[in-house]
Amino acid sequence: MTDINKICIRNAVESEQDIIRAIVEEAYEEYARTMSDSMREEYNRRLVTTLGIKESVERIVAESGGNIVGSVLLYHSTSSASERVVRNPGWAELRLLAVHPSMRGHGVGALLVQECIRRAQVNGERAIGLHTKDEMHSAVRLYERLGFTRFQDLDFSPASGVLLKGYCYNLDNR
Repeated sequence: MTDINKICIRNAVESEQDIIRAIVEEAYEEYARTMSDSMREEYNRRLVTTLGIKESVERIVAESGGNIVGSVLLYHSTSSASERVVRNPGWAELRLLAVHPSMRGHGVGALLVQECIRRAQVNGERAIGLHTKDEMHSAVRLYERLGFTRFQDLDFSPASGVLLKGYCYNLDNR
């Protein structure tokens, strides 16, 4: 069992991008397996494109025993990144939360989300928005346990038969 106190949350460095991409691909593979070949190709293309954005995003990683075991992207409301989906004024956006499959259940995802909440508060954001799918049961439970609530106004469908559900963490009352 991994000691949660030995997990370091920090900014990623440029030389870690390939490691981060591999973790995201492994973490999301179980969902990609259920897609058609064409949808899986588009999904992977979007992952790679989003991970490749260099400006206007905070890349945060979790490190344990000298290895990166998770990552997340945090876009602040002032970000000009074209890949942002949440465009509500004063709202940050959390994207591509990923924990290496071998580290799931050890609190890594919660630490990464809590760090995003902390950074958004420091930045003066009003809320954090994110999207997830019903199939991502663990992610939905994590977000709800940490105080995110369902926010249907953020829902969208990037492809036929795919619904990405919006969630919000209100920072105004915290």
